[in-house]
Amino acid sequence: MPVCKDCRYYKPIDTDTGLCSGHMVSADQDSEECPTNSFQPIKKGEKEK
Repeated sequence: MPVCKDCRYYKPIDTDTGLCSGHMVSADQDSEECPTNSFQPIKKGEKEK
């Protein structure tokens, strides 16, 4: 199951936490629990920002 750190909108703050569209989330939070329902997986070869 994908997690928040696998999303193209996830911006890490540290190793355990990050921001997704202005919401603080756990890096290992299940993507089904996305606070904005905007999960989009990072495509293979896409550079992480």
